[in-house]
Amino acid sequence: MAFTYEQAHTLLRNARANGRQPHALLFTGAPDAGTHRLALALATELNGARADSLEELRHPSCRVLRPSSKIRTISIDAVRSVEPFLALRAAEGETKLVIIDEADRLLDEAANAFLKTLEEPPPQTLIILITALPQKLLPTILSRCVRLDLRDSRRGVRLTHAQQAFLPAVRGILPRLGNDVAALALRADFQHILTRRREEITERITSALKAEAKAVSEGTDIRNWEAMQKDITNARIESEYLGERAQMLELLSLCLGQAVLLASHAPDVEPLAPELAGVATAHSVPDLLRRMRAVDALRTDLNFNVNEALALDSRLLDIIGKSPL
Repeated sequence: MAFTYEQAHTLLRNARANGRQPHALLFTGAPDAGTHRLALALATELNGARADSLEELRHPSCRVLRPSSKIRTISIDAVRSVEPFLALRAAEGETKLVIIDEADRLLDEAANAFLKTLEEPPPQTLIILITALPQKLLPTILSRCVRLDLRDSRRGVRLTHAQQAFLPAVRGILPRLGNDVAALALRADFQHILTRRREEITERITSALKAEAKAVSEGTDIRNWEAMQKDITNARIESEYLGERAQMLELLSLCLGQAVLLASHAPDVEPLAPELAGVATAHSVPDLLRRMRAVDALRTDLNFNVNEALALDSRLLDIIGKSPL
């Protein structure tokens, strides 16, 4: 889900107070959403560093990497330049902080070189990656960071058509969170809605193709033209279908994220469903965060073309069903 700056800041403060601060964070969104501001706030809280921008951040316990050169990339030499800093012992009461702005500009060799640091960070170290284009990061980078998507607090949550269709099913299982049968029920609703949406998408795109065929100038072999368009049409249908499937999973993550915020007493939370207040009371923040990670795992499975039905069977039990002992 996407958090406002204030909500994300509250979550991170609570995590630190409970001894659960991650070693690597990924802030996604435009600078206007507060990604830079949040990184600067952590630099102040952890190390007493004060600056109006990342460009002005100067502190012995902080390092900032950003794109350079005409082609605006972050090179392997830039990544290696922070290794001696990370090898040092943190000053008393401080945290070694590395901020990588526009992390999507990491060259592949630079990203791969940084993986070991993400996998085995030195003690008292926090790494923050910032990007508006998380889809351009290597999956291995994404999997090693706790991700916080930030949104402009002036923009309310707007549900897509697919999310609006899925919301009643989600609301129905929220009071039954922790029940394996509820997970199976949501799986059935999820696939039923997706099947209906695929039919609607197919009908709309096919109708548009037929209308376009009529507009083709005289003298063109319409049958040959339609055959040429077949692969393009199928690709458009599949693309829209996958987009709506992703939107429905985002709704699940959004609801669980709002429950986390409610449980953490974060400000300005406008829950999508009244049932979320009960979820926030009945479930701990660690349990809700685990369920959010299971949504991310399901998305990863589907992005790697794992069989949809098998992925749903496995992951929805983690998202909705009983918590592991």
